[in-house]
Amino acid sequence: MRVWVNANSETRLQSRTSFNNRNSFQVSCATKVAPPSFPTQHVKTRKTLKVLKTFKVYVISVLIALFSQPLIANEFSAQIKSASLEKYKDWYELKATVDYKLSPIATEAIQSSIGLLWRLKIELKQTQTLWDKTLINSEHSYEIRYHALLNSYSVTNQSTAKSRRFTSLAAALDSMSRIRDIKVIKTNAIKKDTAYTVAIKLQFDREALPLPLRPVAYLYTDWDLSSDWYLWSLQP
Repeated sequence: MRVWVNANSETRLQSRTSFNNRNSFQVSCATKVAPPSFPTQHVKTRKTLKVLKTFKVYVISVLIALFSQPLIANEFSAQIKSASLEKYKDWYELKATVDYKLSPIATEAIQSSIGLLWRLKIELKQTQTLWDKTLINSEHSYEIRYHALLNSYSVTNQSTAKSRRFTSLAAALDSMSRIRDIKVIKTNAIKKDTAYTVAIKLQFDREALPLPLRPVAYLYTDWDLSSDWYLWSLQP
């Protein structure tokens, strides 16, 4: 039995086989070659830059808040309402009235038996043509403290070591608010027909606070409990 093979059919079969082989090669190449990918380092860099930008905005906001606080008037402070030098025997003595406005955190510190100390600065200058001559530059310290065992408050003049006890914080602050009988200068040291300027200030001493509390006291205005300078002219 003879088998006849058509040449045209064989040619078509070979062409179809070759075509199928090319298609399979293309499919194989498509599956083996992966698309290009971006390095993960670039993604991490973008995330890092985003975090740094957010942190920068946060730091700037904090700095603005800190440095803008002193521009706002502080409602908590010592305010000198009146002051004068009055003659008593051979001396000029200081009399002054102060209003102590304590912040809640300062009040809480007192209730925790932490002493708060103010330094009364007194300056007396003789007015001259070129510059003023300083005659007096003195300081007196006052501390208020709560004693838990005695359930009482004390006000101590550390310059004279005199102390008084009170049953309430309001009474202790009222006692501190009345400054009396502080000898400033002898009457014979003051000349007639000469101009003099007196200045006083109550400086809250942050350095007298316990060490862990000092950094906080310097950062927050709730601890800015000092007064402004109070000036007046002395007429002999």
